[in-house]
Amino acid sequence: MRAYVDVNVIYYILTANEEFGPRAKELVEEYYGRMITSALTAWQLYVLLRRTGAKLRISQVLEDLGVKVVALTPEILKIAEECKKLDFDDAIHYATMKAHGIKVILSNDGDFDRVNIKRVF
Repeated sequence: MRAYVDVNVIYYILTANEEFGPRAKELVEEYYGRMITSALTAWQLYVLLRRTGAKLRISQVLEDLGVKVVALTPEILKIAEECKKLDFDDAIHYATMKAHGIKVILSNDGDFDRVNIKRVF
């Protein structure tokens, strides 16, 4: 089964978060090669990691974790704009899932419990 991976899961791994990093690592290992994420996630990682001073190549990090990055399309933006249960960036992640037929998200963000998907963390 394929899963969508939210930015927080990847961020926890890269920052060796003591509280959530081990669980995030378990999930990424379990779903290795079966995860997708939006191009938005790559941008979010860049912004978050820039604050830490990390000099990581986001493309290499995602490849090493077994995550496929998919395009952020006008169709996905339209779906996200119509989603009233999530803020816009979460709605983009949700819309990307819908566009790719994915029903499971790896995320520590409880906001995704408001929509009809399975959140695992």
